[in-house]
Amino acid sequence: MSDIVSRVANRAKRQAIARIPSVNRLVLTAHDRRLREYEPNLPDIGSSDAGLIYEVERNGVAVTSLDKLDLPGTEQLKAALERLRTTLADRDPGSNSALKPSREELVANPEMWQWGLNPRLLDIVENYIGLPARYYGAAVYREIADGKTEGTRQWHRDIEDYKVFKILVWLNDVGPRGGAFQYVPRPVSDEAVRQLKYVAGFVSDPALSGVVDPERLVKATGPQWTAVMADPARILHRASPAEDRDRYSVTFTWTSRQPIKTLPAAEQFTPAEIARLRKGLDARQLACLA
Repeated sequence: MSDIVSRVANRAKRQAIARIPSVNRLVLTAHDRRLREYEPNLPDIGSSDAGLIYEVERNGVAVTSLDKLDLPGTEQLKAALERLRTTLADRDPGSNSALKPSREELVANPEMWQWGLNPRLLDIVENYIGLPARYYGAAVYREIADGKTEGTRQWHRDIEDYKVFKILVWLNDVGPRGGAFQYVPRPVSDEAVRQLKYVAGFVSDPALSGVVDPERLVKATGPQWTAVMADPARILHRASPAEDRDRYSVTFTWTSRQPIKTLPAAEQFTPAEIARLRKGLDARQLACLA
């Protein structure tokens, strides 16, 4: 029930911001003020990282790899993800279109969960969002190759914040029919959103094809350890239905610390699990946790 109430409240909030000029001005003015005040505090970043940010800003997506990012802890991350992929591969999906590890399985590998708090990665995220980041952890999924179009396999934009930064990492090779992240590049997406008068919710394939040439749709395919950086709040996108093989992935997510969406309570970790996930983190990293 609380989840339903949260969804209704968030949609009403989005509708009010989008449809009521006075509310829109008030919210945007406050957001712009926070951006201006924090701008002098944005961390310095290298040219390669700035290039990734530019590509996400321009196109909505930048495709790289874990090896190219070359962040500390990457080999430990890969090892932890390989273990989880094997665990999910051995699991009978039954009638489910997607599987994820249990909470206990997820927190058994704190190095994986903490990867998203790497200082250089936080520098990238803050420079893109323009504000201090809030980190939501790692979400590991196995998308079953059943060809179904449901849930996030439908076209939509995320509604958490003005800007949302996500990194999706493929845990197996992902081809055009393997459940790739599919998106409408930002300039085209902006026009589609305008024509559709879109605020939130799902968009059907026929509705999207009425405003976007199917040739303009892009799939972010790639070999294992491809890293897809995206802002799903600013582009129409979906997890394309997996058809020829299951897709395994992990998603890391960040927003600002004052997101638009009223987020539900985080998964209820035990005190021991919380201590394990927080171990070794510095003050900046701890401040990023929801």
